[in-house]
Amino acid sequence: MIVLAIDPGLTGAAGVIDSNGVRALFDLPTMPIPGVGEKALVQRKVDGQALRRLILEACPASEPVAAVVEAVGVMGGRNNSVQTQGSLMRTLGAVEAVLECLRLQVEYAHPQTWKRAFGLIDSKLSPTARKARALETARRLFPECQEIARAKDHNRAEALLMAHWHLQRALS
Repeated sequence: MIVLAIDPGLTGAAGVIDSNGVRALFDLPTMPIPGVGEKALVQRKVDGQALRRLILEACPASEPVAAVVEAVGVMGGRNNSVQTQGSLMRTLGAVEAVLECLRLQVEYAHPQTWKRAFGLIDSKLSPTARKARALETARRLFPECQEIARAKDHNRAEALLMAHWHLQRALS
């Protein structure tokens, strides 16, 4: 079984694994939003055509694919602008549309659930420390994966971890 896991967002990523390891790992492709003003907070959107191509390259039609997407929602607070939250939901919708067009059944993984399995839920850790822990965990599980070498690859690491979590659940 192939597992495709997507961490949505404009800096999100997708990880594709099977029982042999990592098949593909990539940032979600984006493109400029046509006609958006230069002062707009959100300048880009998911490139659905490019995402479709990347998924098809990593997930042959001849093999069963389980798609898992991190369940995201709108959050309040002064650090979460309306534009940022709108962008996140727009990204989620684009990801869902691509997966639906590919006829992939989607399961949603709540971050609190899958992250707890890896010890990534710890209120004592700063967001930076949680990202570092996700990278360390993914590197330990997938030492052959060169695409998670940089600190900014934390979304890739999370996509791999979510895929691993889903695969382990499916195999047990």
